[in-house]
Amino acid sequence: MADGGENVGTSDQPHSPTKEDLSKCFAKYDINNKRLVAYIFNHENFNKDSLYREGSSKDTKAFKAALIKLGFSKRDVTVFKDKKADEMLNTFKNVNKVGTRNPVGCFVCAIMSHGRENDQLCAYDRDVGLYDLLSCLTPVKCPSLSGVPKLIFVQACRGGKIDEGFCVTDGPETEVNETLSNIPIMPDLLVFHSSYNKYSSFRNKTNGTCFMETLSKALSEYGTERELLTLLTAVSYCVASEEFNTDRNPELEKQMPQIMSTLLKQLKFEPRRENASSKGCTLCICPLG
Repeated sequence: MADGGENVGTSDQPHSPTKEDLSKCFAKYDINNKRLVAYIFNHENFNKDSLYREGSSKDTKAFKAALIKLGFSKRDVTVFKDKKADEMLNTFKNVNKVGTRNPVGCFVCAIMSHGRENDQLCAYDRDVGLYDLLSCLTPVKCPSLSGVPKLIFVQACRGGKIDEGFCVTDGPETEVNETLSNIPIMPDLLVFHSSYNKYSSFRNKTNGTCFMETLSKALSEYGTERELLTLLTAVSYCVASEEFNTDRNPELEKQMPQIMSTLLKQLKFEPRRENASSKGCTLCICPLG
């Protein structure tokens, strides 16, 4: 096989799927009566004062509240604040222990920090690769979560390029930007980035980030009504519709989130009895300044 070419199939290749075959592929993850576990990494302070991320605590509070309303128990939502790189790695390495106690239906992790190209994230003391963290969740290293949907939400810049946006119509695309996938190959994983590869994300010192605010409100308002990918697509649309003012550029800037998924089944959270009386908030997106 030449570089970049496809492997040529033989007679042993799977047959073309029938309608009956396909009908069996619309399966759903079974998360009922199982623990919903969430880790939230909030990086607000760093060993360099110039990196201070004001407003991140508001994102953390809103996301935790959304998860609890979605059915996560307070004791299963853990917030890690300003952790060092080795501490983050050790936490991910120990995720397997979580699933050995009681069956886990879904694992969620939100990471909020500064970021650079190639999905390098800023811990308190140094950079840590997203790939290195997620590699701890493979079926080999984390068998207790094998077959369990793992949802990773990353609020961080992925480079310094500026997206000034452009007008589009429903028609064929004439140009496709290169997308670098820097996540391990494994099933049942979804990574939702706040911005497209090589581009910036935006944060407001008072309101937090548009991405986390929108995500939290969408989960709170529609988390038990919509299938997950449908809901996250709406979050992408909402964030992409906003315009941002920054000091570095007199022109309004845009932000395009990116979903990367190897989920094999549909995922929909169902209302849980302990949260049945919770009241929702109106999905209202505040533009950032």
